[in-house]
Amino acid sequence: MKNLILPFLLILLSVSGCAKKSDTSLTNEDKIAGETEKTWVATRETNAEGDKDKLTRDEKKEKITFWRNGNVKMGDNDQAMSGQWSYEGSTLTMHFTGQDITENFTVVELTNDRMQLKAGDGSELIMKPN
Repeated sequence: MKNLILPFLLILLSVSGCAKKSDTSLTNEDKIAGETEKTWVATRETNAEGDKDKLTRDEKKEKITFWRNGNVKMGDNDQAMSGQWSYEGSTLTMHFTGQDITENFTVVELTNDRMQLKAGDGSELIMKPN
């Protein structure tokens, strides 16, 4: 029995050392953009009244990629807008260049695997990493 304890402890330590960071040890920037970049896709949308709004085929193809350097790209394989993003307090701001469009969202929930955004009109978007 004593011969099994040391190998078991070594395996346990090596597995726990390789484990993914917990959400509590990640900054909000880590959760949004990962170590260098992170791409998110929509999984669910609700309208301002809270009713489920079915994602269209085109909306399902759209992605938002956040880079740690503050760059953002939103769109699909055919069309995309690029710009800058920032996160302050509970507000995620994306400013798209060349189109002079700024999107501000209240972040309702943010984990490494889920982001729930609320638009100014009350509609909400739930996203997951791609």
